[in-house]
Amino acid sequence: MALRRFSTSAKPSSSNDGGFFNPNQLGRLNDMVDRAQLQRLAQEVEALRKRLDEINLRIEQVDAVLAEHAITDAVLETLLSHGDGTSISTHLPIGSGVSLPYLHDGKKEGTAIVDLGSGVFGERPWTDTRAMTQQRQQDIQHLRDELKKQSDQTETSLATAAQTFNRLAEQMKQETPQEPVDASNETQQSNTSEDEPAKETGSRRTRRRGMFGGDLTLDD
Repeated sequence: MALRRFSTSAKPSSSNDGGFFNPNQLGRLNDMVDRAQLQRLAQEVEALRKRLDEINLRIEQVDAVLAEHAITDAVLETLLSHGDGTSISTHLPIGSGVSLPYLHDGKKEGTAIVDLGSGVFGERPWTDTRAMTQQRQQDIQHLRDELKKQSDQTETSLATAAQTFNRLAEQMKQETPQEPVDASNETQQSNTSEDEPAKETGSRRTRRRGMFGGDLTLDD
């Protein structure tokens, strides 16, 4: 393949002479690249915002579970604080504003039905039940901490992407060339358009005088 050489003395080629470099084409290419980058940043911002909303929703759900475990632990602590041989009476809510009375009377520690996982329930003493509840509470709190860390990282990435998008959009807005309006050209075009009907009317009048303006003689 033959290679073309650049001539240092040749004049810059125009847009239609097949030259290697065209500033107008380069400008359009840069504009296309900037717009593609701007669109990519907009998609990235939207994806990060969606992910942040999902993480925050999971954090709210985890907080609700932690609140339930805190209540359970407080109730078990109250039951275990009574001395041996002391009767304990309370009400157990079953939903819809309905509670069942509960009375524990005896020297032995009471028991509770605990979800052991995989749909299996077992009867455990209050002490074991509270220990299992506290262990689950710690595991859920660890999950909550991980979600909070992800939320902070996603929020930081979202802020960075949004700032980059705004900066690039403002830069493109400032770099967009605005064609200046030449008032003299507009006035000249307006005068030209007004003079054309007048010239046409004048030429018509001249032709009429040529045909009928002369005096007729017997020679004619």
